[in-house]
Amino acid sequence: MATIKDVAKLAGVSTATVSRVINGKGEAAPETIEKIQKIVEELNYKPSSVAKSLSKRESNLIALLIPNLDNPFFSELVRTIEIAANKKGYQIYLCNSEDNREKVEYYLEAMADNYVMGAIINSLHVKEDDLERLEANGISTITIDRAQFSHAYSALAVDHIHGGYLATKHLIEVGGAKKIAFLSGPQDESSSQDRYQGYLRAVGEMDAEHIVKLYGAFDIQSGYETSYAYLANHPNIDGIVCSNDAMAYGVIRACADLGINIPQDIKVIGYDNTVNGKYSVPRLSTVSQFQPKLGDLIINELERVEKKNCKPKKYEVEPELVVRETTQKEKEIC
Repeated sequence: MATIKDVAKLAGVSTATVSRVINGKGEAAPETIEKIQKIVEELNYKPSSVAKSLSKRESNLIALLIPNLDNPFFSELVRTIEIAANKKGYQIYLCNSEDNREKVEYYLEAMADNYVMGAIINSLHVKEDDLERLEANGISTITIDRAQFSHAYSALAVDHIHGGYLATKHLIEVGGAKKIAFLSGPQDESSSQDRYQGYLRAVGEMDAEHIVKLYGAFDIQSGYETSYAYLANHPNIDGIVCSNDAMAYGVIRACADLGINIPQDIKVIGYDNTVNGKYSVPRLSTVSQFQPKLGDLIINELERVEKKNCKPKKYEVEPELVVRETTQKEKEIC
């Protein structure tokens, strides 16, 4: 029995294009439409009754595209969104791109093939053209956090400049840090750049000195290796602002191995408020950027646009400070 992939292969087009032509959605060149229709007839291809019903947006499947599962923030984000989706009777189709453009393209095609109702996108490698293609296929979209570009569709963005400012201001005001380092994620990561801007603003406003900007890869290993290499030769700093919790956990371990006491010798603050921060030694002060209730907001926005045919909305989230042991002043330690 012929499949939609057979038709696409013979026509030299994507399965998404075949789907649009068969369902009369979107635009294609007249010669492409004619070619696809001819192949469909020759192969006697007939979409299944299930596929037909799904193409009418009766699917209960929602695609969730994330950059990776190594960072605990994303695994917790998946769980939050899945709980919200399940409450509404939806299932999550998880797409782990591993921050790879080729994998992103594969999953974008797969979303159309699986007739998902909507797509939640968190990726630096998704372009506005990709969103337009999904929307043309009848798939409502909402971008969250990392996809911080201007587009015509639903979006939820975190004010990371404010988050970086909150973290740094707390480190200086409450922690008493004066000579501070910033541990960034990759240089091209926009949210990390925003956190750095907030950090610079706080340092500039207050009686503190920006010593160095270090780079990691948003994981524990890079946080450990980068901070260990620097602190082993530059013990003069008394505060580190980390772009995420994972790297902060690496910093905590590096300080332990170097005999540097937290928070007596150095104060450390993370970003994300992942669950492990409650149990690290010492417990990690951090910034919370994504509350559980936002999972409901994301699912509700997809439903609002898809089922009610409403105009997409933009949402901005204000991060919140979470104070624990890694930023306490020495006099507060019992």
